[in-house]
Amino acid sequence: MKRTFKYVKMLTVLVASAAVVLTTGCKEEQPYVTNGIDGPIYCEFGGTGSTEERLIVSTQGYIGDNYAISVSYDMYTNAPDWEIVPDYSECYDSEYDWVTASPTHGSHDGRFTLKFQANQRQGDTRCANVNIVSGGQIIKTIRVEQEKAQTTQLYIQPFLQTLNFKADDEVIKTIPLDANVAWSARVNDDENGDPVDWIVVSGVTKGKFDVSVLPNSGADREGSITVYQNTNGNNNIIVTIKQAGVGAADAE
Repeated sequence: MKRTFKYVKMLTVLVASAAVVLTTGCKEEQPYVTNGIDGPIYCEFGGTGSTEERLIVSTQGYIGDNYAISVSYDMYTNAPDWEIVPDYSECYDSEYDWVTASPTHGSHDGRFTLKFQANQRQGDTRCANVNIVSGGQIIKTIRVEQEKAQTTQLYIQPFLQTLNFKADDEVIKTIPLDANVAWSARVNDDENGDPVDWIVVSGVTKGKFDVSVLPNSGADREGSITVYQNTNGNNNIIVTIKQAGVGAADAE
């Protein structure tokens, strides 16, 4: 009888030890917690909306053959909160917002619409990554690629293509321009091929540049600035700069 009790006691200890091992194993296999959710966050598209994660948009902003400038998504997610954040870092004009989301925020399952503007600001294909973000992490990305503008635009109004300065002029004159391409402005060499150092170009932004001149202690002089498309130097505009000499009549 004592021997039987001894065997029962040993068996009880073995069963208890096995229970501890099994309990520990179960804890290690439990799903991890993300943003307070048991298990990883998921994000899927379905229902009656689009499921495409790569969109090709025409110059006019149209999607596909139906000439719609917007597309809607039915999103299924366990994210307690989410935000739609377009990323334009690959674009030349990375600060220009051409994809609009509505709504921009939500919680769990929801429906949102993306609307695309026409590509008129740059003569090149542009891209955007429309990121769905939750808890500071990207949980889904929609890649958008839009065709380049059909025609490039680089335009300065004719009356601004000739600037007149006085001999001692300290004024800075601004030249606005309309462009959908990346462009630059350079001061041209003189007729002998020597650099012209009395014309100063400054304040260059996407839509304008500034021109000033150094004081002139000699005769009347003339120079020029070439404004040109970075990827096509033949697409350019010449701006003529004239400065009166000492004792000359005031420039207009």
